[in-house]
Parts: sequence; C-alpha cells; structure tokens
Amino acid sequence: MLNSSSYRRAFFIAVSLHLFLVALLLSDNSSKRPVLTPETVNNPGVDQPLVVNTPQPEVVKAVSVDNQQVMETVNRLKEERLQQQRAEANHQRQLQRQAEAARQQRIKEQQQLARLKEEANKLAIARKKQAEEEQKRLKQLAEQKAQEAKHIEELKKQKDELVKQQQIEAKRLDELHKKKLADKLKAEKEKSEQEKTAKELAEKEKAIQQAKAEAEKRKQAQAAAAQNAERQARIAGEVDKYKALIVNAIGRNWLLPDNVDSALSSEFRIRLAPDGAVLEVSLTRSSGDPLLDRSAQTAIYKASPLPVPTDPTTFNMFRDISLTVRPEQIRG
Repeated sequence: MLNSSSYRRAFFIAVSLHLFLVALLLSDNSSKRPVLTPETVNNPGVDQPLVVNTPQPEVVKAVSVDNQQVMETVNRLKEERLQQQRAEANHQRQLQRQAEAARQQRIKEQQQLARLKEEANKLAIARKKQAEEEQKRLKQLAEQKAQEAKHIEELKKQKDELVKQQQIEAKRLDELHKKKLADKLKAEKEKSEQEKTAKELAEKEKAIQQAKAEAEKRKQAQAAAAQNAERQARIAGEVDKYKALIVNAIGRNWLLPDNVDSALSSEFRIRLAPDGAVLEVSLTRSSGDPLLDRSAQTAIYKASPLPVPTDPTTFNMFRDISLTVRPEQIRG
C-alpha cells in the first residue's frame, strides 16, 4: 500500500496534520501556565488568588474531529485501493481466461489442420492407387482386345483357306466339264462307237453330277462353317466385350471392404431387362466373406442399367447370365 503515490501522499498529510495538532496543543498549554502578576504579590496573612488558564475544550474537539476525518479519508483511500486491486485482479483473471481460450482455439485449429492434412494425404494416395489400377485395367483390356484381334485374324485365315479350296474345287469341276465336252465331241465324231461309249458317258455324267453335288455340298458346308465360325467369333467378341463392360461398370460402383483378400471371388446369377436394368441378383457361389459378397451385390444393383448388346439374338445370351467378380478385377 505504501507503494501507491496517492496513499503515500494521504499518509504524509495525515502525519503532518497530527504533528501540527500536537505542536499546537503543546504551544497552547505552555503559554497558558499560571503566572504571578503585580496584583498578586504575596502579602503576609493574605491568600492571593492564583490565576490559571484552563484548556480550551473547543480546540480538543476540533482536533478530534480532524483526526476522525483523516481516518475516514485513510479508510476511504484504503477501500479505493482495495477496489482497484480487486478490479485489477478481476481484469488479470479475465485476461488469463481469454488467453487460455485463445490457446485452446489455437490447439483446436492446429488439430483440425493436422486432420485435414492427413485426409488430403489419404485422398492423394487413394487417387494415385485408383489411377494405377485404371492403367492396369486398361492394359488388360488392350491385351484382351489384341487376343480377340488375333482370334479374328485366325478365323479370317480359315475363311481364306476355305475360299481357296472352293476355287480349287471349282477348277476341278471346270476341268471335268471340259473333259465331258471333249468326250461328247469325241462321241459325235466316233458315231460308230456311240453305243459302246454311251454307257461310259452316262456313267461319267453320273460321276460328274455326283462329284458336282458333293462339291456343292462341301462348298455349302464350308461356307456355312465359315459363316458360323465368323458369327461365333463375332458373338464371342461381343460377349467378352460386354462382359468386360459390365465388370467395369460394377467395379466403378464397388466399394471394397478394408483388408479384403484379392484372391476371393463371388459368383452371381443376374437377370437383366432388354435395356440393361438389373431385375434380380442372386448369389450362386459365396467367396467365404459375407461382407465382400454383400458389397459386390450392392455394386451390381448400383451399376444398373448395365451395358448390354442391342442385337436381340446376342442379348438373349445376357438375359440370364452367370458372372464371377473378384476384387483383383477392381484393384487391377
């Protein structure tokens, strides 16, 4: 409290006032002591009155009142100083609470920033992994397309071989026909031998007709075989293509469970509408992981409508299909 200038000033004023009052009282008492005057000369046998100045009660009263005011002033200054100290303490506590709240807010923001950074890192890793899986899947599709092209090339070679054989057969038939004409001309020239050679010519004609019929049958069979092989190749290519498209569509909607075994596989029977809408999905062979089976079945429904061929004949093969899905098809 003595460190306060206002309190120190009030204290010194009060002390000075007290000293002044004490000095004033002492000076009044010393000046009012009893003294002998000329009129009070002692005469033998006569008692002379002693003149004594009595203290002034008004002065004491004034001193008491001033002392009380000083004490009231001191107490009031003390109370004001205490109020200032309380206000300062309250202000310090409020500043501490604000500082603590700011510190907690900074900690919370730092934690949120760390959490956002971690989520961003996870998202970047997931996107990188998805891009790698997509590249691997595209590579597999390219390899599959190359195999299909190779298969079609082989079928084309077979068709060319069949055409070549047909040409050879036609040439042979033409030679037989020419030979027949030559024989006929020879028969006309050798009219004398007509009866003898008529039977042979009839037999040759019959053989030619039979050979021609057989050649025609072989030609038709070869053409039918070539058309059937080409149609089967086309259908097989369409089936493989749309199955790959269906697996791709399912893969885009398949949310794989965590830590799933990529070697597992689930087999489903899927009924489709002509527009590719999924009508029914039933599990025919479980992977052994119920969570994986349910996620695959959900992905099939979410991928509806699935890509299907517009050709009614080819679509009949997709009306009720059996499809095996594996996590490795999605992860690459």
